[in-house]
Amino acid sequence: MSSIRQFYRRHRKALTTATSGVLYAGGWTLGYVTPFDTASAVVLVVAAVVGGFDIAKIAYYELRSLTLGIKTLVTLAAVGAIAIGAYWEAAAVVFLFSLGSYLESRTMRKTRSALEELLEMTPDTAVVVRDGEHIEIPARDVEVGEVVVVKPGEKIPVDGDVVDGESAVDQAPVTGESAPVHKSPGDEVYAGTINQEGAFEVRTTGAGSDTTLQRIIRRVEEAQEAQSPTESLIDRFATYYTPAIVALSLVAFAVTRDPMLSLTLLVIGCPGALVIGPPVSIVSAIGTAARNGVLMKGGEHLERAGKIDLVAFDKTGTLTTGETTVAAVEGFGHEPASVLRYAATAEKRSEHHLAAAILAAVESADDTGTLAADGGVSGAIADTSIPEPDEFDVVPGSGVVAHHDGREIVVGNRRLLDDRDISIPDAAAEYARTREDRGETAVHVALDGAVVGVIAVRDELREAAPDVVERLHDAGIQTVMLTGDNERAARAVAEEVGIDDVRAALLPEDKQRAITEYRERGHVVAMVGDGINDAPSLATADVGIAMGAAGTDTAIETADMALMADDLRQIAEAISLSKATRWNVYENVGIAIVTVVFLLAGVLTSYVHLAAGMLVHEASVLAVILNGMRLLRQ
Repeated sequence: MSSIRQFYRRHRKALTTATSGVLYAGGWTLGYVTPFDTASAVVLVVAAVVGGFDIAKIAYYELRSLTLGIKTLVTLAAVGAIAIGAYWEAAAVVFLFSLGSYLESRTMRKTRSALEELLEMTPDTAVVVRDGEHIEIPARDVEVGEVVVVKPGEKIPVDGDVVDGESAVDQAPVTGESAPVHKSPGDEVYAGTINQEGAFEVRTTGAGSDTTLQRIIRRVEEAQEAQSPTESLIDRFATYYTPAIVALSLVAFAVTRDPMLSLTLLVIGCPGALVIGPPVSIVSAIGTAARNGVLMKGGEHLERAGKIDLVAFDKTGTLTTGETTVAAVEGFGHEPASVLRYAATAEKRSEHHLAAAILAAVESADDTGTLAADGGVSGAIADTSIPEPDEFDVVPGSGVVAHHDGREIVVGNRRLLDDRDISIPDAAAEYARTREDRGETAVHVALDGAVVGVIAVRDELREAAPDVVERLHDAGIQTVMLTGDNERAARAVAEEVGIDDVRAALLPEDKQRAITEYRERGHVVAMVGDGINDAPSLATADVGIAMGAAGTDTAIETADMALMADDLRQIAEAISLSKATRWNVYENVGIAIVTVVFLLAGVLTSYVHLAAGMLVHEASVLAVILNGMRLLRQ
């Protein structure tokens, strides 16, 4: 018995719609082929009651809250039709509306299919290593720090770092990457991704609701519920429009004394397609974006992204891979090996990517002092352990100043040296210019107020960067690079990529001012950065786009749009989807308005009657839903 009740609750709308339809067909047939008019009327009234009970209940609560919605108008129309003896019309209106609502809910559920796909990605169980034994437990019960065993073909149940084994992992559910990514010890993996080849062990950093996939799901749910500006505008319009339709039907009855005309106006004047059209488009687009590894924060940002006409790129980590390496070291009065060691000492506490490159260069130097990458270091680095600086200070956008063993070490760009009145020898300046003309970054090293060397750091260009910029240009979107790097290195990269304009040697606040300036010129600006270092610029831009947000809480929470993988191609695809969504919303609004105008004109000229008007009305609702669902195939 309980299973029957559960089945009924799950399929209530389908069952009541089907029952109403059968009764409607039976009552109409009975009246058409037999002389039993009373029996036909009773069956048709029952059809209206069965199909309209839930509708009338909602209408009751709408009236109690002093609001007028489409269900109130349908209820009034059905009750009025029964009151004047138009039983066939009453049953037809209720059945058609019930059928339309059922089909609408079915198709709306499909627009959220991308979210359902994400939900299905998380496995229910995990195999953990406890006391030397493999134990299967619910994935949500895995604790941070525990080691989880993942076999070939299995979904990874937790976020974590690989500690043993190697494999290729399909990360498409989280990052949208089409090709599997090789994983080895030290690499990060995400819950919901699929292990394809070898077995490996993962030390858990997040489980249950605290995984990257679950954060994406929560953000997608919030984004799909949040209203876009168009939705808010239409809701405000409907607040005044619906009572106006009721007033129009009353005026029509007062003038014509034709109750059927008045009831028809009530039904066909409902703004159903107008209200449902934009949300379907927005929900479909957000779901599609999530499935492709792009996290949209909400309909507002999605709509605004469709108006973007200028994209500003950070250079390092965005147009380039961010995997910086030391290309060469040149000493001036000092051995290159000593220059590198001084720089490493100053940078040891820094978290900047250039500091990481310098420290990695010291570690990779062999016993002859030769860098594996370039051979730019001469003289042995016998002891690669780098001492801690006694004092350490970061100068944002410029470099670092440190003290060690009573000596001051300054590592940074020309601006930092100028600010500290440190002159740069002509030979050092010429060497720096030569390396910068190659697109490299020149890092100056000064000891006790005198330049002792220059370190050239290389950051490889992303392979997809030129193609992405070209696609943006083809879409009529301007591009600009905003970077803290020097002018020559920035222009070398910009020319290779095809960027329209370059602003170099910028501090974070300079980037923010540049974004503000572009907006004041009338541009709708997107800023693409790493989501943390470029936070002021991302917040100032009309749309902030964070690169490589997978596993980064800050980026997921703060960006308007987050690219889960470090894939520049997702930018062009996301903007293209946003523009398509914007036009799709306009199309749906147009379909709704044209349908209402056509129906009103038909009613006032006696060409459209109650049942036919409801049929066309429901057809327009399904039309905008199907049109919005086209975005699921983008």
